[in-house]
Amino acid sequence: MKKSRRLNLAAKTMAFAFAAATVFGTVGMMPQMVYAVDSSIIDQQSTGNLTINKTDADGAPLAGATFSVYKIMSLTPASSAGDYASFAVESEFRDALSGVTPDALNNYDTEAIENLISKLQTAAASAAADDTQTTAAGTGRAEFSGLDLGYYLVVETAAPEGYVNGNPFLVAIPSTDNYDNSGAQGTKWVYNVTVTPKNSKISIEKKLGEDTAGVENDGSVKVGDYVSYVIDTKIPSYPEEYFVNDVTFTIRDVMSDGLKIVNDGTHPVTVKVNNSPVTAGPTTFTVTAAEKTEQEADLTIDFEKDFIKDHGNESVQVTYYAQVTDKAVMGTSGNPNKVYLDYNNAPGETEIAEGPDVKVYSFGIKVVKFTKDGGNKPLQGAEFELYSDESLSTKIGTATSDSSGNLSFPKLDEGTYYLKETKSPAGYTLLANPIKVEIIANEFEGVATGAFTLKVDGKNINATSGDYVAHLDQATGTAVVAVENHKGFSLPATGGMGIALFLIIGAAGIAVVSVIITKKTKSSL
Repeated sequence: MKKSRRLNLAAKTMAFAFAAATVFGTVGMMPQMVYAVDSSIIDQQSTGNLTINKTDADGAPLAGATFSVYKIMSLTPASSAGDYASFAVESEFRDALSGVTPDALNNYDTEAIENLISKLQTAAASAAADDTQTTAAGTGRAEFSGLDLGYYLVVETAAPEGYVNGNPFLVAIPSTDNYDNSGAQGTKWVYNVTVTPKNSKISIEKKLGEDTAGVENDGSVKVGDYVSYVIDTKIPSYPEEYFVNDVTFTIRDVMSDGLKIVNDGTHPVTVKVNNSPVTAGPTTFTVTAAEKTEQEADLTIDFEKDFIKDHGNESVQVTYYAQVTDKAVMGTSGNPNKVYLDYNNAPGETEIAEGPDVKVYSFGIKVVKFTKDGGNKPLQGAEFELYSDESLSTKIGTATSDSSGNLSFPKLDEGTYYLKETKSPAGYTLLANPIKVEIIANEFEGVATGAFTLKVDGKNINATSGDYVAHLDQATGTAVVAVENHKGFSLPATGGMGIALFLIIGAAGIAVVSVIITKKTKSSL
């Protein structure tokens, strides 16, 4: 081996290697390759230890990360004082390190260092690891003891669930300390080396967005409504070896049958990467939006390999719309919409991250028409109209009571409604005034939960069951309004002989009353 620089260069080199291994986001920098060092600065110690403390971005320990270490160069201490120790390249890594000299490495840029690490990792694939350890629960620590002196390639071969493998890196044993108490760098050798690499967490979030008018959705809906959703995630910063194979980063959204995906000029699917709009295309991503069953994705956004590589660690935000259909369900079960993220957790291996199941809720009004004449019994043939305003100018629908006395207005948004009886059963009196029904959705942090409170004509309704009484059915999201009819008559239809006959009889009645009053007046004189 060629004899080279002594204490200062060797110390600085080792310190640099140690520091590079502890920096989050580095690709494992290759230190300057010192082939010989003064034996006086190397203790006559033959082994050292490596401790890996694995954490997430917030510093919390992560269990389940598996690391393998590969010795790429071994250090042989000098046999006597004043002589030189030397490094020898391990046979499995000779090709990867061919032509690499200390002077050349001084001028390596980041790309060149990454390429060298990639070559070393390729060589490691056919080499036997010197040791393999997995980070422990509670501490996130993996410990390698009794390692021969030299340079090691450290490769994370399995990431904790929900994370992507970290970048490989190089570490020297021994390394130098970074600073002593006086602030001097590289003054002593460290045989128990500790590094703290971090993992890139994979997650996907979803929430309700704003409507086209910029109003935040509250999760309460009716048939025909458009609901906006916002998905947030981040493209992983994949190590170089991932791109040898196909790389997966795909967002999938699965809707219940009560929701239909929409992608048009008014309600488009939009994607932002690092807060900048990106258009679908052959070099970015593809978008597939089509109504499917509940087991299949209605919306798929599949990112291209080169785009993933160029935009690692950048945020992704997707905004899209769904329309509420007549298949929507009412009540606390809601209409769910769940998002998934397919990604690589290791080269060539795919994992699925699940996002929250965001639901929207719908409610209904059920009228029970009955009479107490001869005991409570249902009345068929009562016709009601439902309005959304007190002036009764915006009609929602019309319904007629069946043989059980029931009629319904289903799949409504929360709000205030007015029931107007337009036709009473034969022999019963028509209601004089509309009935005010208030459905008030319960909310958590401004979003509906599926439960609701009810007021009828301003009175709080607390009952949750009962025959012929107003109550709430929370499970089905139904406001039950019991409406009693009394026996009497209904006004005949206008425009026919019936109304003329009624007026004639009324006029005759007035004449009779007038005669009686006149007679009583004369007899009193």
